[in-house]
Amino acid sequence: MPPPHAARRRTLAAWSGALLFAAVTALVALRDPEAPGHYPGCPFRALTGLLCPGCGTLRALRDLTRGDMAAALAHNALFVAALPPVLLSWLRAVRGRPPVLTSVWAGAAAAALLLAWGVVRNCV
Repeated sequence: MPPPHAARRRTLAAWSGALLFAAVTALVALRDPEAPGHYPGCPFRALTGLLCPGCGTLRALRDLTRGDMAAALAHNALFVAALPPVLLSWLRAVRGRPPVLTSVWAGAAAAALLLAWGVVRNCV
């Protein structure tokens, strides 16, 4: 079992991440990513001309704040699909338990999934 201070650090990090996500969500809900001038462009797309694995994430988040699941899935299905496991991991961290998404295998799987998503987005 990890020392108590490790659990406290995990809990603090989980709450900090939740606060940051809430702030970004509020900003996206108030400022439309489709409107020009509100957000910087995608540097990956500017350099390569390809859609990055994260392209559409802000628009998908805005769609979710509006309750439009179909539009969110159309903008970035990977982001929408990743939310439940990320929330589960966050809930575990808040309770002082190790998050489920911190193993080396989870990181490798996430990297492979992002790579595959990038290929699929640009080939379909």
